[in-house]
Amino acid sequence: MKLKNATQLAIVGVILQLIPPIIYLFLRLGLLPYEWYMGGFMEYILNLIDIIGIILLLPFFITLFKNQK
Repeated sequence: MKLKNATQLAIVGVILQLIPPIIYLFLRLGLLPYEWYMGGFMEYILNLIDIIGIILLLPFFITLFKNQK
């Protein structure tokens, strides 16, 4: 994988990793109703989004490691 493609995946991964803390911040500030969070599997979905973000970061670091001299 080229470094450019890996960097684009890493950017998407970082954005996905920022979503759960922002949602938790909105919940703590009272901008989102707590029932919205508790209804359904929102906690599992936010954890899944975080894991996907971490997985998208891995190709960047692997490619960066392979390309160093």
